[in-house]
Amino acid sequence: MGFLKSIKCPVFNAERIKEVPGREDYTIQIGGECEKTGIYKLDGFLANFKIHTVSSRLTSVSKWSVRADWQGILWQDFLDWVKPSAEYKFLYTESWGGYKTSLAAELLLNPRVLICTGVAGEEIEYEYGGPLRMVIPNQWGFKSCKWLKKIYFTDEYVRGFWEANGYGDDGTILPCMVEDVNTGKHVRIKGGEITEF
Repeated sequence: MGFLKSIKCPVFNAERIKEVPGREDYTIQIGGECEKTGIYKLDGFLANFKIHTVSSRLTSVSKWSVRADWQGILWQDFLDWVKPSAEYKFLYTESWGGYKTSLAAELLLNPRVLICTGVAGEEIEYEYGGPLRMVIPNQWGFKSCKWLKKIYFTDEYVRGFWEANGYGDDGTILPCMVEDVNTGKHVRIKGGEITEF
């Protein structure tokens, strides 16, 4: 049993996706305003990067938050490799189930943003977005696309699944009470990335 399951972290599957391609057939498509456009097999894609471990929180608009040691590609390392145009304004991501979300480029400058492949030293489980998902600790979790299929650099904002249903376009974490999944306690947060616990 993986770490997230072991602490009973909630599972969300907005698109009701039932499966994704196996590792050998899993691909990630990179497009838009960047130099490395193309469709990449998962292992070939990952071979371009050093995998790092980052301790951060993923916080849901449903008012829970989980801290974990996430493994994956640092966003800055990805940018250095993919070489996006200086003119790009938004990141667009899409899942294998058709879930979509976009985020302004400047909101991805947090050094703890990851293209995530694992948690607590193990491959991230399918239920939690494996084998490849975003982890963006400074925004609500609905901006951290699971089951990544597409990463596009664009100059126009594309409204995503939850944004079209009334959620904030920038996904800023607001002050509120959240349940800390790690301890079961309820804690008031001040907004923005949670670093205080």
